[in-house]
Amino acid sequence: MLALFLVLAAAAAPEPAKPPASTVSPVTVSPIPSQGPRPPADVKLDMGGSNDDEIAQPVVIWPAGAFQTRKDGRVVLRCDIDVHGLAQRCSVIFEAPAGHGFGHAAQEMRPTFKLPPTLGGDGQPVAAVKNISLFFKAPQGAWSVQDFLAGTGEGRADETGMARALQRVVELDDPVWTQAASFDDLAAAYPATGGGEEGYAVARCRVERTGAIDACQTMKELPEGRGFGDAALRLAMARFRISPQVASPFHRDPVLVDVAVRFQPPAKLDRTVMAPVWLAGVDPKATPQVFPPEAVAAGLTTGRGITRCTVGADGTMTNCTPEPGEPDGLGFSEAAAKLASGMKMNLWGSDAAPVVGGTVHIPIRLNLKGG
Repeated sequence: MLALFLVLAAAAAPEPAKPPASTVSPVTVSPIPSQGPRPPADVKLDMGGSNDDEIAQPVVIWPAGAFQTRKDGRVVLRCDIDVHGLAQRCSVIFEAPAGHGFGHAAQEMRPTFKLPPTLGGDGQPVAAVKNISLFFKAPQGAWSVQDFLAGTGEGRADETGMARALQRVVELDDPVWTQAASFDDLAAAYPATGGGEEGYAVARCRVERTGAIDACQTMKELPEGRGFGDAALRLAMARFRISPQVASPFHRDPVLVDVAVRFQPPAKLDRTVMAPVWLAGVDPKATPQVFPPEAVAAGLTTGRGITRCTVGADGTMTNCTPEPGEPDGLGFSEAAAKLASGMKMNLWGSDAAPVVGGTVHIPIRLNLKGG
């Protein structure tokens, strides 16, 4: 489902905002509980308000209807946080008031959630589930709803005197990329001022009808002032593309996409794909056709093969070679290598890292009767 949003971006002066780009498959919004007490939060984010105990966001997505009626909103998301502190998946567990789009708008802010990773008992980062509370404080003062409805993107000052650029946009989620940066591209894009640190930046860009990406703006940059934001903008416009068939139908209002990039220092760049987004997996009905006869002779009806592949420029698996399986030496990994040749992944990982040119280790369960 597509939704209309307003983008509120903090600016040094009330200048017109360039419309950023986007395209992707729409997000699925589950029924949102709004009754009962608000769940406790591990992290609090301020979406345009002034609460001192919350982290302010420089760019905010607002549900259009709620802005027009000047409603405040509170949302709690439950998110899977990976070892890098990135929110991989989020679900709405609380929304008040319900029915005004705050939950959906909060989910659209997911790429900006970069948290300190949770540490395990050995001091190493581990994945965790956290509740993130977002407070949407309705802007007051010299804001004109008609500016949004007319699509002017005109700037206005709020009651604090902060200048903000306003724009009415369409947000699409989970883009399927036809082109994306490779590991070599990421290494070349690392800024000279990066200082050997890992960086993170989110570029919000406009998607043209051709699928090209342009008019990008920095949505998030960590650490600030090291050039990671500018590097993400250049990388997004030069290396990312979306299918024209996906991009072209939705351009009455600007269509936006977020390109999140996790910059690793070139000397430490790990080319292992850790968080692939699979577009085509294994057909369970195909596994009996490649089930190893050695395993059948040993009386086995199931086994686990592991194959190592290189990700091609189109997301398909190439140069797949067997690795030790379970049980080993009975052909399960050789069969897994054959099955992997039909798999395909999206060209950008959910951990904001490349996949093209990287190595991926794929475990595949094979059952003699399929399934």
